[in-house]
Amino acid sequence: MLVRADQALPREPRGERPDRRWGRREWTWVVVVMVGFVLAVEAAALAYGLRGPVRLLGDDFVGRPVAGEVKVAGLALAVMCMPQRFRWPFLGTIAGVEVLFNLQRYLAGVHLHFGNGVMWALAGLAIYALWKLTGREQEAVLKAVGIAAILIVTSRVAGVWLELTMQALPFVADWFVEVADRALGSPSWVMGRFVNEHQWYLWLITKVYTYLPVGAAVVAYFQLRRSSTEGFPRHHIVRSFILIGAIGPIVYFLFPVVGPAYAFGNQVPGAAWLDVWPNVVPSSLEPISAYYSQLAPRNCMPSLHTAWATAILLHALRGPRLLKAFGVFWFVCTISATLGIGAHYGIDLVAGFIFALTLETALVRPEDGWHRRRLVTIAGGASAFAAILLATRYLSVPMAQSGPVAAMLLLGAAAAMAYAFYRVAYPEASETRLGAVVDGAVPAVLPDPAQAPRLRA
Repeated sequence: MLVRADQALPREPRGERPDRRWGRREWTWVVVVMVGFVLAVEAAALAYGLRGPVRLLGDDFVGRPVAGEVKVAGLALAVMCMPQRFRWPFLGTIAGVEVLFNLQRYLAGVHLHFGNGVMWALAGLAIYALWKLTGREQEAVLKAVGIAAILIVTSRVAGVWLELTMQALPFVADWFVEVADRALGSPSWVMGRFVNEHQWYLWLITKVYTYLPVGAAVVAYFQLRRSSTEGFPRHHIVRSFILIGAIGPIVYFLFPVVGPAYAFGNQVPGAAWLDVWPNVVPSSLEPISAYYSQLAPRNCMPSLHTAWATAILLHALRGPRLLKAFGVFWFVCTISATLGIGAHYGIDLVAGFIFALTLETALVRPEDGWHRRRLVTIAGGASAFAAILLATRYLSVPMAQSGPVAAMLLLGAAAAMAYAFYRVAYPEASETRLGAVVDGAVPAVLPDPAQAPRLRA
């Protein structure tokens, strides 16, 4: 059987590369960079008279902590990922510290708070692992503590970051986004009216929106439940969540937006430019950057809730059928909530979706290395994301007046990015389908590569 001259010979699978895992040096650099970033945010917070992440973390240890769903999720992940013999002593330490702190508060006649025990138990376990443990057990304990610590620290940094957007960015670009969003049919107004007429759905999606980290914890359970004995997988949802949360907020300073319920509704009483959301879509075609009350964070573009929900969906689709169904449910509810409660415009969601796929492309299948398809997809996603921001800012009126053209371009970019990600994440499936479609004359079993040159026609 002949092989066409332009038919590529079989290549070695990309996955057969040496398994290069991060060592102590790489993790040391991660810690150094993270500490430096926290200190930089602390300095910025002090410049604006705000309480920075260092002071907030100090409260978590010795002050009045905030429990929160992120701290609960971090605690659950730490317990799940650490070796079994440490779990009950760890939980017992948390309970003991909580009793001591709250007994003091009770005797002083102040409100009870919970969360100090988690911080002291994590710190104590990390010190014990560095001092007493060795080998794989030490690695497992430190990774378990590290996951919880990173989630808690990033949540504190994120809270301060949002306060910084309020103080440093008095002017917002909501007019531009609202006008451009008309190309998509003003979906926030449509969904806002729908959920107001269906209160049960509003209640459901609000809960999902509020407890987004719980959805990630469910997926993480399926991915990491055997990590204490079998080691961590090369790619898991915690990595995705942290990277999205680390990069996404930077865009808030480049494109400050508060959301339709704030700029065009009554989320902050008396602050709206027009109190029309979700009943009446504004008609002005003269967008401007305008001052908005500094009581609302500028955290809409891109929609990180959409990005995180996309990450939950992508990781869930790699799991069992029940987890797949859960991922789809969480994704649909989150998308509905971002629009229905007026937190985001439709373009925010498209940008958040492309943003998540771009970062997931960089993270998925690390064993394949930085091959050409991955790099091209990342570059394409970054370009599409930047194009959406620029078009929204400078072409909002033409977008609103373009009929279906702008909508097709926006949704087409999202679809193209989804397909490109699929080809990176599932190379075997995509190449198999492509081979089946391109040429039915390709042999089912290719000849030995060494013999191929003399067999060519």
